[in-house]
Amino acid sequence: MFKFFLLSFLMFSTSLFGVVYVAPNEVGLRPGISGNIQAAINNQRGNTHKNEYDFSSRISYDNNRTYVTWLDFSYNYADAQGVENENKAYAHYRFLHTLYSENWNWELFVQNEGDDFRKIQRRLLSGGGVRWRFYNSDAFGRIYFGLGAYYEFLNYTSEVDSKEHNTRINSYLAYTKKFGKDARVSFESYYQPRADHWSDYYSLQAASLLFYLYGSIYVKFSVTYQYDSAPAIGVDHNDFQHLSSVGWKFGAKSNR
Repeated sequence: MFKFFLLSFLMFSTSLFGVVYVAPNEVGLRPGISGNIQAAINNQRGNTHKNEYDFSSRISYDNNRTYVTWLDFSYNYADAQGVENENKAYAHYRFLHTLYSENWNWELFVQNEGDDFRKIQRRLLSGGGVRWRFYNSDAFGRIYFGLGAYYEFLNYTSEVDSKEHNTRINSYLAYTKKFGKDARVSFESYYQPRADHWSDYYSLQAASLLFYLYGSIYVKFSVTYQYDSAPAIGVDHNDFQHLSSVGWKFGAKSNR
């Protein structure tokens, strides 16, 4: 049954559009300090000369009562025939605190990223909002809805694009389901329009399947997609990635 589910996911993921994935987290999920390190490497020589490196990590602290906080980091680099075709880095910090029940939380976050091939030298943002876990079932998983806003500063690498200072609405829907002790499937969808100009928006989706090979070592299949309605001049509106990676989780174990 699990092999059938895995095969179905891989067939589906080849055509699924998705984004930068931030897994749903919540207070009491992994009490104490926990984290992971994840990498994917592709080197080819001969008729094809190609290098790809994808690295990401997370460190988290959960006090198991009122809050959980974490830091995500990722770096991606690739070249083909000696010509660089990907170089981007991303760091995201988030603080999540219980509002008045375990189903309601308020959150604060800051982010710093750069992407040479989207002509983004620096993208800084900070914001916050509320999150509602409106569905929670051992059989069918958990579903969350978030709503808030953030301030964004954009500095491009090209001189033809001017710096931007934006305020954006942040809305998202997230789903996650654990299958026994060995696998988890997750999905997230973000919609982030400019508060003063709704035709300027980001649309983000992501799907992933993670399953453990041995102990804390796991394999993760993910598809990510990002759509920017108003990118830098000469940059495509769409970014898509299908990635298979190996990782190691450390610290506290997930209890649901």
